[in-house]
Amino acid sequence: MTARYVLGIHAGHNASAAIADASGPLFAVQEERPRREKNYWGFPRLAIRACLERVGARPADLAAVVYGSRQVFSDYRSREDVLTAYRRQGTLGGRLRQRLVMPAALAVLPRYGQRALQRRLQDVGLGAVPLVHHDHHHSHAATAYYGLRRNPDERYLVLTCDGDGDGLCATVRVMGGGEDRLVAATPWANSLGTIYSWITFNLGFVPLEHEYKLMGMAPYAYEAASRKVAEIFRGYLDLADDGLTLRRHTLLRTNDLGRRMARDLAGMRFDHVCGGLQLFTEDLLTRWAAAAVRATGCSRLLAAGGVFMNVKANQQIAALPEVESFEAFPSCGDETLPLGACYLEAAKLGGEPERLAHFYLGGEPGAEEIETALAASGFPHEKPEDMAEAVAELLAAGKPVARCAGRMEFGARALGNRSILADPSQQDVVRVINQMIKKRDFWMPFAPMILDERQHEYIENPKGLRSPYMMMTFDTRANHGEMIAAVHNADLTCRAQILRREQNPAMHAIVEAFARRTGRGVVLNTSFNLHGFPIVQSAADALQVFADSGLEHLQLGDWLVSKAP
Repeated sequence: MTARYVLGIHAGHNASAAIADASGPLFAVQEERPRREKNYWGFPRLAIRACLERVGARPADLAAVVYGSRQVFSDYRSREDVLTAYRRQGTLGGRLRQRLVMPAALAVLPRYGQRALQRRLQDVGLGAVPLVHHDHHHSHAATAYYGLRRNPDERYLVLTCDGDGDGLCATVRVMGGGEDRLVAATPWANSLGTIYSWITFNLGFVPLEHEYKLMGMAPYAYEAASRKVAEIFRGYLDLADDGLTLRRHTLLRTNDLGRRMARDLAGMRFDHVCGGLQLFTEDLLTRWAAAAVRATGCSRLLAAGGVFMNVKANQQIAALPEVESFEAFPSCGDETLPLGACYLEAAKLGGEPERLAHFYLGGEPGAEEIETALAASGFPHEKPEDMAEAVAELLAAGKPVARCAGRMEFGARALGNRSILADPSQQDVVRVINQMIKKRDFWMPFAPMILDERQHEYIENPKGLRSPYMMMTFDTRANHGEMIAAVHNADLTCRAQILRREQNPAMHAIVEAFARRTGRGVVLNTSFNLHGFPIVQSAADALQVFADSGLEHLQLGDWLVSKAP
């Protein structure tokens, strides 16, 4: 490449930006972090600035600005706007707009929204940089293939599944070994993702944000009741005869089924609906994956797209006898489209993107920033000689510790650098952390961070699957009591982060030090944020959340901060 960098952007729900060179992503951040508005929807102005500043790039240094969709929705939308859009579909005008006007506009305008995006790029000084659009689902597939592949000479089966993108909701693709072939594609009218979002809305949650809460409730439902509800969903959508695409059994598109589903499920218990939806989702995805393996002959499976944030379905796919290995791209909703678009553009320009070594793609608080913020906070602080030992000592004493150190994680999962840590052997720590800061729904579990070398003491992982990004659940072993606070109470599964030393040496050292004190090679890990707000980004963010919560201990870079007794 003559110009060194490629800038990827996403201006839709959970807007984000990433900057990459021929080797792959160098830096990425979601707009929600600097804006302090969770799942920000709009043009990622601040994220773009952060990407350029991180590498010291000017417009002339960019080979292209890339966007991981051909159709763009870059106008700002608040959480209330999203809810209003769903409510509006109960009105005649809303139904006409949803069922006739917008589908017709998108069919006639395959480049919908591109001019508005170009104007916004002009406003931030990037109007002269070539703007390249890549297909939505190809971009999702690229995140999984380039980010997770182990050998570029091997062929991989890559599945994508989400609500909608560039007219599709699911694809089957073979990538690697010199091949990039689309095998099958499902039109957006037959979307599993939109069914899940509509049930999320109908149950009183925020669609495009709270789907995971339904997944968390599902194991509490009686199996017989769940199966009865699952049959209702099967009346809407199933596999086509070829097994490679989804086919609906209704005249209405799945995105137009909200009112019908509300009627069909009226009077059914909340947990039964969640259980039935989860059972339906797992059954559909596993049969689809098995059929794709048979059709392509590829047993190494990679996945991306928002539906694969369903970690419990991912566990079922990984367990299929046809599947040799499985991994879903970390935080694989549309926030990662800029990464996929960067991968595709780098490969097109002759680069050879490298597999992800980690997902700490954000910035880190500098020493001067931290010291300035600490001085302004007034909190007592000290610089321990050995931070890992100091944090482990607090954890072993039953005291949760927040951590803001090193580069920030990208995406929905806190992976240790913007986390709250605790001893998972004490069930009551769930109540303590919820009272302190999280206000998490009572049925939602926390997650364990387990040393890779000790994973088989705690989880069943017969295929030796990687799980550095908490993208699937695992069954736990008999001694799950050592991490009971990080296990789902109903089915005893856990969304484990299997931590290798090379992934995060500083965090690995803390868990090792905790293990030396307690004998347990696992800690509880949850994101460092106030309920309803994004994960903290800066030193000032961390100290503000520390001040506004019941947390008593915070690792901030090289400093250990405590509240006065």
